[in-house]
Amino acid sequence: MNRYVIAGSTGDIGSAIHGGLKDSAEIISFSRSRAPVHGGDHHFLDLSRPLDEGGVADIFSGIDRVDALIWCPGETLFGLLQETPMEKVDAQYNISIRSLITFINILLPKLKRSTTGRIIVITSVWGRNGASYESVYASMKGAQESLIKSLAKEFASTGVTVNGIAPGVVEGEMTEELPQEEQAYLLEDLPQSRFIRPEEVLHAVKYLLAAEAQSVTGEIMNINGGWYT
Repeated sequence: MNRYVIAGSTGDIGSAIHGGLKDSAEIISFSRSRAPVHGGDHHFLDLSRPLDEGGVADIFSGIDRVDALIWCPGETLFGLLQETPMEKVDAQYNISIRSLITFINILLPKLKRSTTGRIIVITSVWGRNGASYESVYASMKGAQESLIKSLAKEFASTGVTVNGIAPGVVEGEMTEELPQEEQAYLLEDLPQSRFIRPEEVLHAVKYLLAAEAQSVTGEIMNINGGWYT
């Protein structure tokens, strides 16, 4: 059976991915404050703070092979750049980049032992296009895209692929944090006049996990209903 590591497994997208893969793989999941509804081997970890690399390595010490790292954590951050406290900037950096790199460094030897090693990062439409009033969040997602493209080249000879998925506006808690007026404006602006279902992101993850996607690496898959294409 395949073994997948899912970080951010209790958000709307992470939970959908966890639920969609749990019957066909062993799942090791991570979240900050609540357990996943889908069970499995779960660990609480605050990815918004610098991680103890040794402590994370200990979690995987008895595991020789991992088939995929799926990185889903995300935290909204609205506000003007000049009004954003640096501790919130640091938290966004840790969630999107530093913690991701820590996990990759620890899991890469185990991913190399898989015949279909995968790293899949859930980014954002804003990482591709920028977002007023979300400049820090968008910048960190943009950094993820650069990391994905760079590591795809760096890891190509190992057989481990590295890809991203950039959803648009997804149904769930993050979108519901927006005022109703903002949600209505978004629906008017979206070409399909609908929010994306988390299961649509799951479908893309399943494609990238498939053996037939071995030659797909360094890609950012847009799932945005024709928005910002």
